[in-house]
Amino acid sequence: MKIFFLGGTFDPPHLGHLGISKVCLNHCDKFIFIPSKQNPFKNRSYFSCLDRVEMLKMMTSKVPNVEIDLFEVNSRSRVNYSIDTIKYLKNKYPHDSIHMVLGQDIIGSRYDWKDWPKIKRMVDIVCVSRPGSNSHSLKIEKEPFLFIDSLDLDVSSSLIREKFLSADSEQFLSMQPMLDDDVFKYMVDNKKCQH
Repeated sequence: MKIFFLGGTFDPPHLGHLGISKVCLNHCDKFIFIPSKQNPFKNRSYFSCLDRVEMLKMMTSKVPNVEIDLFEVNSRSRVNYSIDTIKYLKNKYPHDSIHMVLGQDIIGSRYDWKDWPKIKRMVDIVCVSRPGSNSHSLKIEKEPFLFIDSLDLDVSSSLIREKFLSADSEQFLSMQPMLDDDVFKYMVDNKKCQH
């Protein structure tokens, strides 16, 4: 079985993330979202682990062959590194082919990651480009990647958070098309509870 996985804070999960899973399912048998407890390159997430997992479940509930794995969320470590998650997946799926999905916006920082040489030996890398970006510069590099260029939604969690926190109701409502309907409702219902 060919398994693709995407790790991240998903703070919050949005339709771009969902689009990645749907496009990747054209190339794999199973797609796994792995929400992190804490991204080693970012400050504390806005939404709690519980909220982020709940929103991921809502967003993916109707998509077959998509799973959410809570390895990192349930870990005793404050921060999990990709290499730890990969070792876990390789142990859990010893007879399957594991592929790590990375957005083109973060793949440039891969040399800063813990144990990157080991990572690229242990898993295949799938690079998903954002609309309007040019993957040509990456394609000429020595490292082999599978490139997926067919996403058409240009959205980021940071942009959604900015709109979510805006006092401007028009800005606030403009985030709705970027989100699953249930996720949007969950965010609205829980806004008063956020820090």
